[in-house]
Amino acid sequence: MRGEHSADRQGARPAFLGWLRSRVRACAQTMCDLLFLAGFWLLFFWAILVRRDHFIPYDLIDQHYMFQQFIHHTLRAGGAPWWSPNVVGGYPLVADPLSALFYPPNLLMHLFTPRDLLPYLALEAQSTLHLLWASFGMYFLARHLTRTRAGALLAGLSWAFGAFFVWHITQLSPISSLSWLPWVLLAYSKAVRQRSLIWVSFGALAFGMLALAGHALTILITGYLVVGITVVLVWKRWSIDRRLAVLTGLFGFVILLLGTGLAMVQLLPSFLFSGLTERSGFAYDAAAAASYMPQWLATAVIPNFFSYRGPASYWATGDLSETNLYLGILPLFLAALGVAHARHGDRRMTAWLVAGAFISLVFAFGSHAWLHHLAFDLLPGFDRVRRPGDAIALVQFAEALLAAYGVKALLEPLAGPHSARTLAGWLRWAVLADLVAAILTALALAASVGQSAQQPLTTVLNGLVVAGVVMFAAFLVMRYRVTGGLSMRAGLALILLITAIDLGSAFAGVVYQNSASPPNTYVGLDWASGASGPVVQSLLAAQQQVLPDRYRMFPGPQIPSVWANGPLVWGIESASGYVVLCPRYYCELLNAANADPGSALFDLLNARYFLAGKPIAELYPGSDTKRFQLISDGSIRVYEDPTAFPRVWVARRAVYQPDANAIAYLKANAASLRDTVVLNAPPSEQAANPATPGTARITRYENTSVVIQASLSAPGYVVLADSYAPGWEVRIDGKAAHLYRADVAFRAVWVPAGTHEIEYRYHLPGLRLGVILSIVSLLLTVVLVPLELAVRRTDWLARRMPNTRGNVDWPG
Repeated sequence: MRGEHSADRQGARPAFLGWLRSRVRACAQTMCDLLFLAGFWLLFFWAILVRRDHFIPYDLIDQHYMFQQFIHHTLRAGGAPWWSPNVVGGYPLVADPLSALFYPPNLLMHLFTPRDLLPYLALEAQSTLHLLWASFGMYFLARHLTRTRAGALLAGLSWAFGAFFVWHITQLSPISSLSWLPWVLLAYSKAVRQRSLIWVSFGALAFGMLALAGHALTILITGYLVVGITVVLVWKRWSIDRRLAVLTGLFGFVILLLGTGLAMVQLLPSFLFSGLTERSGFAYDAAAAASYMPQWLATAVIPNFFSYRGPASYWATGDLSETNLYLGILPLFLAALGVAHARHGDRRMTAWLVAGAFISLVFAFGSHAWLHHLAFDLLPGFDRVRRPGDAIALVQFAEALLAAYGVKALLEPLAGPHSARTLAGWLRWAVLADLVAAILTALALAASVGQSAQQPLTTVLNGLVVAGVVMFAAFLVMRYRVTGGLSMRAGLALILLITAIDLGSAFAGVVYQNSASPPNTYVGLDWASGASGPVVQSLLAAQQQVLPDRYRMFPGPQIPSVWANGPLVWGIESASGYVVLCPRYYCELLNAANADPGSALFDLLNARYFLAGKPIAELYPGSDTKRFQLISDGSIRVYEDPTAFPRVWVARRAVYQPDANAIAYLKANAASLRDTVVLNAPPSEQAANPATPGTARITRYENTSVVIQASLSAPGYVVLADSYAPGWEVRIDGKAAHLYRADVAFRAVWVPAGTHEIEYRYHLPGLRLGVILSIVSLLLTVVLVPLELAVRRTDWLARRMPNTRGNVDWPG
């Protein structure tokens, strides 16, 4: 017996060593694959991350950087970033989901940036790293579903470096959220297949991260996608084992519930605030803005069909960033091969992917089709989001996975040669069709020299030539593979190489813009029309000179877009701004005032300094703008309006007007706006209408706190020209008072006669409850891990929920 035990131990040792060697080999292969993706990522963004002679433009600067710099500066100063006085007359910045304050990568960025100035390169790195994370997630998901390394690499490459991510690199929010999509689905798939609470926990964390990244449409679509997958899985398994079906449904429900709970610290304030903005009562036309136009499908084959070298040469209608559908020529052909030559066990999955791609495409068409309108009417949440064209990302997601199945078809021992011949045949005919199209386009181009059609035809011809070269190279690879002149490993390596070169070439001219100056001129303040610039310096000096009185500036026509949110960086206060959730009442007043800066309604905004690219008289020929005095000339003209209303004043009278009539009343009674305040509710107190209204001045002004000293000879209303929002509370001499919404969008409080201290304090609505819900959800998510270990120890699931049918897959 002793000898038998010794023999068993000796036999067990080689088995363990073999298992260990196989695990090490598998880990080494995975690391090599990830290094390949990371290497391509580094080369793709080399001009930004290494050479630093290019930069990422548009929203990343104008919106995301401005938000993050304000948050960064405020946190380092020990203040509360909940409210910013710098844009749109005051704005609850953290309630805007694009601020993504609680998104862990943003928190880490602020934590590990020791300087008060957040380098713009930090946002560029943040944006580009999400593409790398998306490629890793798609790699693991595709490898999990197809069991092919080459297919997983191709899927990761085409998904993360395809059209949607590359064109949206300027918009941090959607690419941050979408980078977590494959991780959510991977965790759910593994949770269902392995019946693992640990993977449920990971799925909840991934969905929570997706939600905290702040892109509302992605959150909604992913939530409904998980619900749809859960319904399919439960329906499939109900006839097999009802308890197993219930468990599967619970897994999906818990992932969504806990993931949403983890993000409630951001979602709850954003949801509450969105109800007070233009997003509540969204008309369908507004929700359907940026619908994907059907003619843009041409970019699935020719990536730069409408623009060969960036926005300057864009000749089609619509938003350039929404146009492109390109994931590479080879992934498109391989996706078709994955559908046509899927093995028996994969046919259901590929059918689901095709159906999902079709539904997403029809949804992305928005107002051009029926499905989006139906979702707007019936599904909660879609009446508060817009840009249905972003759903095109799910089409590309499905295509990338189908391409992985196409690679799997090439690797099949028996059917692989037939798949290779089929792919070679398709490529041959595609090359011939491309050649015919190129010849016809060249003839049309020759006939259009000097005409308006010359540039569009040039871009189309360039695209056709590049597509033809890529397809011909792929055809040669497949042809040599069919004839036996090329091994499968070499063929797949060449396919990956061709795809990488194709994607790198297709988007080299559209991701970046050349920087005419050294990198330090666009990092932080210096780039953003700089605090060192004369206009910013003059406005800062003017703001300092009038203290304790406070006045705003207004960026008028023909002013660079950086001025919309630049005040968040420079410390200037503006009556305007570029925000997603514009407070409804303030924006109504702003739009009415902006139509005529010579009106008293414009003066009401407290905008003393008006910026314009041309003489103001030329911009507003019918307006009375004589009172505007030019104080700074140049490419940006600065005008001063000495009649602008102060930030705080005392009104002797108060009248009530319903919201529908308030702006009309203000226009009709422009001469009395200093004496009469229009309230949103019938006043419970009346002012005495004295001969002298009294005085009020600001003694302390912070982000979330304003203190006013007021002296009144008789009771009256003290008006503060800061944006009204729930969460603001007012106290008079330490006692709570009623806060009115005044003059459509501002704040007012009734003050008795005498000298009093008025203090405003702001608390972000929903923040406290959101923090509690997020902490509870985090604890429950973490508890799933030891619970799983306890379940495994007792083998409870294995004994009570047996897998009665081994071919039940997810979700095919």
